[in-house]
Amino acid sequence: MGQAVHWTERADRRVKLRNLHILLAVVQAGSMGRAAKQLAISQPVVSKSIADLEDALGVPLLDRTAQGVEATAYGRALLDCGTVVFDDLRRGMQEIAFLSDPTVGELRIGGAGPFIDA
Repeated sequence: MGQAVHWTERADRRVKLRNLHILLAVVQAGSMGRAAKQLAISQPVVSKSIADLEDALGVPLLDRTAQGVEATAYGRALLDCGTVVFDDLRRGMQEIAFLSDPTVGELRIGGAGPFIDA
Protein backbone atom coordinates (compact mmCIF):
# COMPACT_ATOMS: atom_id res chain seq x y z
CA MET A 1 0.00 0.00 0.00
CA GLY A 2 2.83 2.40 0.85
CA GLN A 3 4.35 2.01 -2.63
CA ALA A 4 1.01 2.76 -4.33
CA VAL A 5 0.60 5.92 -2.27
CA HIS A 6 4.15 6.95 -3.18
CA TRP A 7 3.44 6.60 -6.93
CA THR A 8 0.11 8.39 -6.63
CA GLU A 9 1.65 11.30 -4.74
CA ARG A 10 4.42 11.63 -7.33
CA ALA A 11 1.99 11.59 -10.23
CA ASP A 12 -0.46 13.99 -8.61
CA ARG A 13 2.23 16.59 -8.03
CA ARG A 14 4.31 16.30 -11.15
CA VAL A 15 2.58 14.80 -14.19
CA LYS A 16 1.29 17.66 -16.32
CA LEU A 17 -1.13 17.37 -19.23
CA ARG A 18 1.19 19.45 -21.41
CA ASN A 19 4.05 17.02 -20.87
CA LEU A 20 1.76 14.08 -21.56
CA HIS A 21 0.63 15.77 -24.79
CA ILE A 22 4.28 16.29 -25.79
CA LEU A 23 5.10 12.63 -25.06
CA LEU A 24 2.21 11.55 -27.28
CA ALA A 25 3.45 13.82 -30.08
CA VAL A 26 7.00 12.48 -29.78
CA VAL A 27 5.88 8.86 -29.99
CA GLN A 28 3.57 9.57 -32.93
CA ALA A 29 6.26 11.55 -34.77
CA GLY A 30 9.04 9.07 -33.98
CA SER A 31 11.48 11.81 -33.01
CA MET A 32 11.76 14.77 -30.70
CA GLY A 33 12.76 17.05 -33.57
CA ARG A 34 9.70 16.22 -35.67
CA ALA A 35 7.43 16.50 -32.63
CA ALA A 36 8.90 19.92 -31.79
CA LYS A 37 8.25 21.09 -35.33
CA GLN A 38 4.64 19.80 -35.29
CA LEU A 39 3.99 21.41 -31.90
CA ALA A 40 5.75 24.66 -32.91
CA ILE A 41 8.05 24.54 -29.88
CA SER A 42 11.80 24.10 -29.55
CA GLN A 43 13.43 20.69 -29.29
CA PRO A 44 14.97 21.56 -25.88
CA VAL A 45 11.43 22.19 -24.56
CA VAL A 46 10.39 18.76 -25.84
CA SER A 47 13.44 17.11 -24.28
CA LYS A 48 12.84 18.86 -20.94
CA SER A 49 9.18 17.82 -20.90
CA ILE A 50 10.10 14.18 -21.46
CA ALA A 51 12.87 14.39 -18.83
CA ASP A 52 10.42 15.94 -16.35
CA LEU A 53 7.95 13.08 -16.89
CA GLU A 54 10.66 10.44 -16.58
CA ASP A 55 11.94 12.12 -13.41
CA ALA A 56 8.44 12.38 -11.92
CA LEU A 57 7.70 8.71 -12.57
CA GLY A 58 11.20 7.36 -12.01
CA VAL A 59 11.16 5.22 -15.15
CA PRO A 60 12.35 5.64 -18.76
CA LEU A 61 9.46 6.44 -21.10
CA LEU A 62 11.36 6.41 -24.40
CA ASP A 63 14.02 4.27 -26.03
CA ARG A 64 16.31 6.58 -27.97
CA THR A 65 18.07 5.16 -31.03
CA ALA A 66 19.83 6.54 -34.09
CA GLN A 67 16.57 5.99 -36.02
CA GLY A 68 14.47 7.99 -33.55
CA VAL A 69 12.48 7.20 -30.44
CA GLU A 70 9.84 4.72 -29.42
CA ALA A 71 7.90 4.24 -26.21
CA THR A 72 9.16 1.81 -23.61
CA ALA A 73 6.68 -0.46 -21.85
CA TYR A 74 6.33 2.29 -19.24
CA GLY A 75 5.75 4.89 -21.93
CA ARG A 76 3.11 2.76 -23.64
CA ALA A 77 1.31 2.25 -20.31
CA LEU A 78 1.31 6.00 -19.66
CA LEU A 79 0.15 6.77 -23.20
CA ASP A 80 -2.68 4.22 -22.95
CA CYS A 81 -4.16 6.06 -19.99
CA GLY A 82 -3.12 9.44 -21.41
CA THR A 83 -5.12 8.81 -24.55
CA VAL A 84 -8.17 8.10 -22.41
CA VAL A 85 -7.56 11.31 -20.46
CA PHE A 86 -7.42 13.39 -23.65
CA ASP A 87 -10.52 11.67 -25.06
CA ASP A 88 -12.44 12.35 -21.84
CA LEU A 89 -11.23 15.95 -21.79
CA ARG A 90 -12.36 16.42 -25.41
CA ARG A 91 -15.80 14.98 -24.54
CA GLY A 92 -16.00 17.28 -21.53
CA MET A 93 -15.20 20.30 -23.69
CA GLN A 94 -17.92 19.26 -26.16
CA GLU A 95 -20.40 18.91 -23.31
CA ILE A 96 -19.49 22.36 -22.01
CA ALA A 97 -19.97 23.80 -25.50
CA PHE A 98 -23.40 22.16 -25.71
CA LEU A 99 -24.42 23.35 -22.24
CA SER A 100 -23.37 26.90 -23.04
CA ASP A 101 -25.16 26.85 -26.43
CA PRO A 102 -27.85 24.19 -26.89
CA THR A 103 -27.81 24.77 -30.65
CA VAL A 104 -24.29 23.26 -30.75
CA GLY A 105 -23.86 19.52 -30.64
CA GLU A 106 -24.02 16.27 -32.43
CA LEU A 107 -26.99 14.12 -33.34
CA ARG A 108 -26.53 10.43 -33.99
CA ILE A 109 -29.32 8.31 -35.40
CA GLY A 110 -29.03 4.56 -35.50
CA GLY A 111 -31.04 2.07 -37.42
CA ALA A 112 -31.37 -1.61 -38.07
CA GLY A 113 -30.27 -1.30 -41.68
CA PRO A 114 -32.10 -0.82 -44.95
CA PHE A 115 -35.73 -1.76 -44.99
CA ILE A 116 -36.82 -3.68 -48.06
CA ASP A 117 -40.45 -3.76 -49.13
CA ALA A 118 -41.31 -7.21 -50.36
